[in-house]
Parts: sequence; structure tokens; C-alpha cells
Amino acid sequence: MFISSFSSYSRHHGRVQKYDLEMAQHPIRARMCGFGEKDRRPLDPPPVVRLRVRDENGDYMQSEDVEVWKFVVSATLWAPHTDSDRSIVVNPNTLPGPVPTYQSTSAVMSLSEPVKVRNLVGTTVSNAYLLKDENDEMNIFFIFHDLSVRTEGRFRLKFQFTVIPSEEAPRAFVESVTWSTPFDVYSAKSFPGMTDSTELSRAFAAQGIKITIRKNSRIRPYSSRPGGNPEDDRYPEDDYDNEVDMDYPASGSGHGIR
Repeated sequence: MFISSFSSYSRHHGRVQKYDLEMAQHPIRARMCGFGEKDRRPLDPPPVVRLRVRDENGDYMQSEDVEVWKFVVSATLWAPHTDSDRSIVVNPNTLPGPVPTYQSTSAVMSLSEPVKVRNLVGTTVSNAYLLKDENDEMNIFFIFHDLSVRTEGRFRLKFQFTVIPSEEAPRAFVESVTWSTPFDVYSAKSFPGMTDSTELSRAFAAQGIKITIRKNSRIRPYSSRPGGNPEDDRYPEDDYDNEVDMDYPASGSGHGIR
């Protein structure tokens, strides 16, 4: 059964707060990155989650008045109907199979156990960033700019918000959850290309966040799609406007968290 989101109340520095987690930008598609470690293909556009905080009266607080340094959101990969976790996958290169011997032309079966690896690759946890959106409004965001998926298929991302434990609150709980809409991960042959950079991504890049900005989308010509000529499967280089380091706080906010 699909769960859209949930929120809960907790006490922070003596104040009761309610956390509402919601999607600010959904991923649409990606090219599978396979089981190597070098060929990374990030989700496009990068998923972005927004957090809204209510006070004890149920009113939304100004983002600038919220202490965000202990806030984190984690991402996991799920089936599109949210009925099974797809974050782990077996590396097909480690499945049992015939292994040739050096003394003869015969083969023996490998008895090695298959190796399980993460299907969702990249930085799966984001700290909070206090940034302006495309409408110049300040909000608390969590940005997942380098997530990749190893296998093709249809998936959905689950995001869980928690507050890092402290002496005041030594135990951590999932305070709020939200889900992305389903997105498709394609093989190299069937991938239709990257989309245009969104206005939200451009707004973040202008504030010092590491998000690759493209002037033009890269749509694969029909000749290189399934049934076409693979020799024509060539792309021009991306035309980038901006790419800056996400490790630094957004300019002017002072609240970017490493």
C-alpha cells in the first residue's frame, strides 16, 4: 500500500515542533550505472526534499528561525508500489557459474557466495541547507545531487527525516517520511537523454550548491534508440552553465551543513 507521507511532533530545546517533509523536486529518469564504480549516472533531475516546521500552535515557523544543524534526511530505493526495498542487489558477475581450470579444458562450478551490493549508489544522506527556491523564498532543503541506480527498471525513492541525537534527546526517531513519484532507469541503448535543468536547480547553483546546470537537454536521436543504428549513438558534450562545490554553505545563508 502506498504511503504518501507522515509527520510527528517532537520536543526541540523545550519547544514542541512538528516536521512536514515533502518533495520539492522529483527525479524523472536516469541511465543505469551498472556494477562498475567509475561510470556514475545521476538521477535527473536531482531529487530535492523540503522540510516545513510547525510550532506548538500548528503554525509554520520561518525557516530562518529553525536550528537546522542536527537535521538529516536519508534515501532508500523501493519498488514503484512501495511494497519492497530495492536498495540492495546481487552483483551478477558473482553468481555461480563454470570456471575453467588451468590443467584441462574442463570446467568446475564456482562455490563462492554471490555478492550483494548497493543498488542505490552515491550519497544517500543529506544534511539540511537553508536556501532560496526559484520563487526567492527561503526554505529548508535536502539535496541528493549524485544518486545513481545500478540496474534498469521502475523505482521510487523513500526519504526519511530524523534529528541527530544529543544529550537532550539521546535517541533518534524517524520524524517524517515522504516518497518520490515513480521514475525509470534505462539501459545505455534505450536511455532517451538528459532533461533541461529545472529552475529550482538553477536557483541552488546560483547560491553555491554543486548541481550541474545544462543549457540544453540531451535527447537521443531516433537513429540511436532501440532498432536504430548503434553507430550513431553519439552525444555532443554537455554545455554547462555552472558547477560549484556543494561542501560549502550557500552564499549568504550561513546555514549550509557539511
